[in-house]
Amino acid sequence: MTSYQSVIRPPYVGKTVISYLAQKFPYHSIEEWEFLIAENRIKVQGDIVTASKQLLNGDVLEYQPIPGRILEPEVDENYSILKETDEFLFVEKPGNLPMHPAGRYRTKTLLSFLETKYPKIIPVHRLDRETSGIVIFAKSEESRMWLQKKFENREVYKEYFAIVSGNLLTEQKLDGYIGKDIHSAIRKKMIYSPDEFSGSKTSQTHFFPILYNKDKDMSLVLVRPITGRIHQIRASLLYLGYPILGDKMYGKRETIFLDFVNFGMTEALKEELVFERQMLHAYSIRFVDERTNQVIHVHSNPIAEMDIYFPDWKNYVP
Repeated sequence: MTSYQSVIRPPYVGKTVISYLAQKFPYHSIEEWEFLIAENRIKVQGDIVTASKQLLNGDVLEYQPIPGRILEPEVDENYSILKETDEFLFVEKPGNLPMHPAGRYRTKTLLSFLETKYPKIIPVHRLDRETSGIVIFAKSEESRMWLQKKFENREVYKEYFAIVSGNLLTEQKLDGYIGKDIHSAIRKKMIYSPDEFSGSKTSQTHFFPILYNKDKDMSLVLVRPITGRIHQIRASLLYLGYPILGDKMYGKRETIFLDFVNFGMTEALKEELVFERQMLHAYSIRFVDERTNQVIHVHSNPIAEMDIYFPDWKNYVP
């Protein structure tokens, strides 16, 4: 099974191995980490270590899990292959499936499932675990580098659908900056601002209102991101005042995420979120392959919620 590496940085410098593991990776109990150390499954700088070893800045800690010892959360395994070429796989990812191993998800990931048939598959880009839709995998490192360069040069054009709270009346284009939200209690949370701030990167996104469901006070929005920053669409829609429904981190109330982490998906949270997962769907992707003089344009299938709450959406998509 794959081993996982972690580089030691502040504030963990000087901590013992067992203290670091228990704080950084709480999906195992201290007793479980002690067992794994005793089984020589933890190494630092390539050497087997004891629980009391102190960690230095820049040390590389390696963890080799024991298959079956982590109780992984259930996932939606209903992915599908939309298109396959000699170089790439265009895959439709469901809304409750992580892209690759992280945290408690080790074997139940899209990459792990695909590797059973395509051993050398490599993700070209990624989607959040709760985001559904199209994602591309390369069959070789050369193909990945070729297409990733197109992403970097903004030559890959993507469209998403989002179901948001409220009535988005007019087309919006945000041209500003995104970076870590240092005022948030959530470590991974980003924030959009029209003004540059420390550590921020440029962020450009175009939003097109499609339909409004008055009974549910929700809008279907077509999204065209120009840049590709982490959580760009989610943070931008929160800034506009139209958060994505089901989004625990970028909803109207930030503490929803903390409530979910501490107590799970309660009935009260379900009612507040409207949907159990964030309603963001990667709908299409397009780029030109100059080597063959072809336009590659792949669409994913709409999510069920679009047909349920916006049955006429196909008549309005530009």
